[in-house]
Amino acid sequence: MDFDFPPDIIMLRDMLRRFVQKEARPLEMKYFTSGTLEPEERTRLRQAIEQMGLWGLTVPEEFGGGGLDTTSACLIEEELGKTFIPLDTGEIPLPLYACSDEQIGQYLEPVLAGERRAIIAAREPGPTGHQPEHWQTSAGLENGGYRINGRKSLSSSPEAGDFLILYTRTPQGLSVFLVEADLPGLKISQNGSPLAVLDNCRLPAGALLGEAGSALQLGASAAPRLWIRTGARYVGIVERLLEMAGEHARDWISHGAALAVRPAIQEMLAEMRTDVESARWLVYHAAWLADTGSPDTLRSSAAQVRLATGEMLQRAVDRTTMIFCGPGTSAQIEPQRMVRSVVPYDALQFAMQQARAVIAAAELNRKEG
Repeated sequence: MDFDFPPDIIMLRDMLRRFVQKEARPLEMKYFTSGTLEPEERTRLRQAIEQMGLWGLTVPEEFGGGGLDTTSACLIEEELGKTFIPLDTGEIPLPLYACSDEQIGQYLEPVLAGERRAIIAAREPGPTGHQPEHWQTSAGLENGGYRINGRKSLSSSPEAGDFLILYTRTPQGLSVFLVEADLPGLKISQNGSPLAVLDNCRLPAGALLGEAGSALQLGASAAPRLWIRTGARYVGIVERLLEMAGEHARDWISHGAALAVRPAIQEMLAEMRTDVESARWLVYHAAWLADTGSPDTLRSSAAQVRLATGEMLQRAVDRTTMIFCGPGTSAQIEPQRMVRSVVPYDALQFAMQQARAVIAAAELNRKEG
């Protein structure tokens, strides 16, 4: 394995690190207080990402992106994980790579250009809403098109020009549709988390993404590389939690001494550091496999990253919360809320369960010799 990164990638990482420290982090408390960023703040962050050359950098060249290799992309993802501000880098949701020629011009290209935003509409309300087998949203055939009814939980509220990548049941199986945010019959509820309510929404046949019944296969070939990069993002998040926990342990005085002198606090910090270093090597080994062409083992290796970094993140959140909310509390920092704003709990659980299935299948199909 060769992790001798090119000088231009190191320079890009260092620029991003300074940007996160000076521009993104100062907005965090305001973001968590108001739940949003001002339009001019989002524009400023977006322009900075573009000026650094990060916009669309991981999108394959065939679709007009930078085509950055997985190992270098992981270096960038780590830095992005060190802020809880949602930084848009021009990432293309994997299902959009299945766009038809007509859909590319209407959806994929505008997303890459930053002119439109795609919002995944897969999860549904309720404790099992992240599991596809429990999804109730359905699309029935009607006059050559579809009529859709159901409800979907969204990560953010659609704005003008946005569209949904909607997962729904059809007679052929689970399918995906591209749905304009202003479609008649589609309403967005703002009571708590955004909720898309579809009431007899009519869609033309051309709104179908890929083939009917193929929802879980869309973007499947690119998924392992995304899992690896997401693992690198989690490494960055835990590095940030370590920084927060260490600073709090040094500064908070309880019973005449800093928290840092307590053995229990030291043990938690040591375990977090060991966790993150172990996960980092797992991430970069899988990234190396992705870049050197080992397709037979890549999916299982990427799933191991997905599982290990997800579990690492959960442990880090628990330990950081105990450090902050133990002998002394801090009203300004809520580690669980911060992390779950960028990594929803139910989505993380579903991802880890999928990863376990992939790893188990690879082990059961393994042949000795």
